[in-house]
Amino acid sequence: MTNQAFSIETSRYTAGIAVADGQGFRFFSAHPLFASLDGRHFSSVAAAEKAARRRENEARNGMRRQDSRGQVFRSWGFKPERAQA
Repeated sequence: MTNQAFSIETSRYTAGIAVADGQGFRFFSAHPLFASLDGRHFSSVAAAEKAARRRENEARNGMRRQDSRGQVFRSWGFKPERAQA
């Protein structure tokens, strides 16, 4: 029996591999961003790739902020001063 493994990549990351297990494909993450998919079973390699792309998009949308300066202040624990009317 030969094992089949496929690399799953998104636009920015090598997400992991999908390994054939006789009933579909099991995903093994290669990057912490995709840890929530680790060990999940997919019916096809395309389904695993789609889930990885969706996870990347969710993470990217969750990181967006109104302004980058405010994000820097928040990461240091400071709050940006608000303009007073």
